[in-house]
Amino acid sequence: MQLTRLGPYEIDKPLGKGGMGSVYAATDTQSGQRVAIKALTPHLAMAEGFRERFEAEIESLKALRHEGIVRLYGYGEQDGVLFYSMELVDGISLEDELKAGRRFSWREVTNIAIQLALALKHAHDHGIVHRDIKPANILLAGDDHVKLADFGIARLFGNTQLTTAGGVLGTADYMSPEQAEGRPVTARCDQYSLGGVMYALLAGRPPFLAKNLPQILQLQRFANPEPVRRYAPDTPEQLERVISQLLAKDPADRFPNTQVLARHLQAMVIALSRPAADDFALAGEHSPDPHLDSGIAKLHAIEAAQVEGPARSKSVAPADARSGLPPGMATQDAATLAAEDAGVSRQTGGKAPALAAAADGAATQVLERPTRFTTIEEEEARLQAQHQRSWLLIVGQLAALAAVLGGMGAFAVYLSRPPSADELYTIVSDRGDGDDGASLGSVEREINKFLALYPDDPRADKLHRYKQQIELDKLERQLRRQARDSGSADPSLLPAEQLYLRAADLANSSPDEAVTMFQALVDLYGPTAPGKADNDVSAIVELAKQRLASLRADLTKSHERQLAALRERLDVAEKLSKTNPQQASAMYRAIIELYQSNDWAHEIVEPARNRLEELNKE
Repeated sequence: MQLTRLGPYEIDKPLGKGGMGSVYAATDTQSGQRVAIKALTPHLAMAEGFRERFEAEIESLKALRHEGIVRLYGYGEQDGVLFYSMELVDGISLEDELKAGRRFSWREVTNIAIQLALALKHAHDHGIVHRDIKPANILLAGDDHVKLADFGIARLFGNTQLTTAGGVLGTADYMSPEQAEGRPVTARCDQYSLGGVMYALLAGRPPFLAKNLPQILQLQRFANPEPVRRYAPDTPEQLERVISQLLAKDPADRFPNTQVLARHLQAMVIALSRPAADDFALAGEHSPDPHLDSGIAKLHAIEAAQVEGPARSKSVAPADARSGLPPGMATQDAATLAAEDAGVSRQTGGKAPALAAAADGAATQVLERPTRFTTIEEEEARLQAQHQRSWLLIVGQLAALAAVLGGMGAFAVYLSRPPSADELYTIVSDRGDGDDGASLGSVEREINKFLALYPDDPRADKLHRYKQQIELDKLERQLRRQARDSGSADPSLLPAEQLYLRAADLANSSPDEAVTMFQALVDLYGPTAPGKADNDVSAIVELAKQRLASLRADLTKSHERQLAALRERLDVAEKLSKTNPQQASAMYRAIIELYQSNDWAHEIVEPARNRLEELNKE
């Protein structure tokens, strides 16, 4: 598929192509602005979750506004192709320069590193980690000024199984040990990659060379590169130490952040700069002298100022001919630079946004999707308009909020008033059963409130009885728990409590015996000695009385049912006595044997005994 137009852009010519897509030079048909466009291959755009990651990473990149970073202009989609437009840099990459055989001087490398460090500080302060710093992503924009491109590429593709023509995403030659091991990526990963780039610019080769990807990843994790001065003897020892620190395997051994790195390099250049016959000479730079000693002292001063906090990210202008620093920087004192940035900002570890590229002539079938394109300026204008409108909304909302708060205050006053006696009593009556302590427990709070607020109400006596019932129910449950844990023979229990528990155990299996025992408890412990009262025993006696009354009521109902059944059996026996006297006699004997010891069955047992005697005489 030959692209001729994407969004508002007319495609001019291709600039590059890779496994993820293509880069084109294009022109905005409305403004005439020249831009670079990266278009993703359609099959990437259709990968699961890719579209969401693309939009999320683009959202993060909107915040990057730094002259050392290629600027994002807009993004969109056309016929299933995801693309974004960015600043078109009139220059070539450091990778192209290295392939052409160029070797960079240490001053050029230092100037490039300072610019990149400040650009990275800007990105890191916005929570964005580049993840794929390499010479191919660093563009020479003229006048020794560099721009960093392709933010977020490794982040965008990191969760997919996709690879590029050159191998895994995130170039292994400059990949940090953390990335090689699959550990979480932080801002200090970018420091390692920057150190690898500095090494390559000086030595003409990356820190490690290997035949395949697993070998290079193994070297990144465990090996130390050869000293860069072996390939670039003119490199100052101080710069070699900086590169070694950036390439440290442990992230904690690198610089606190890239702002500190930039200041360190600036101070190093100042310390190594001396008056010479021409602007580029360094007479005797390897010999000890006061200027160098002063510079080293200033480096220590800068390192002492590595305090994390908010700071400014400054871009660097073209280098001064003498020092390799931007114009005017060479005359500044290193200690002053350190003092300016004593509050170096905290590294904010955030997700790296995604910039992607798409292949020209992809064979993947593209789903039909609507065309859309958004510029960063349009979004900012829209957000500003929304912000202005929001003030009007805020005024109305504050007025509405005041009305709501006033209503809530009135309602709170209403709710805070004490409930009336009728309201409380209705709740107790509806939800509580005066004969059931457990049921009354659900309205204990209302009962207590009624008795506290309305002690003289005529219904207070009834609620006092309810309260007593609740307390007795609590006492019984406490005794049962204690018996379950320690047994009814627990020596810590009072004799009355032990007797109560034994009687309660009989209530289900032998209610008649339980009645006898409860009655004995009441008879034994009910009366109290004159002038002496035992509240604990009195509470047990009250419980026994309640259980006694309840059991007797249950027994009365049970006896009535049994008497009705026995009367029916007497009638059957009477009818059988005329036709089968023997069977009738057996029924009479059964009634007598089973119920003669029960007082409540006397009215059945006596007629049965009389009829049995009559049948025996016949």
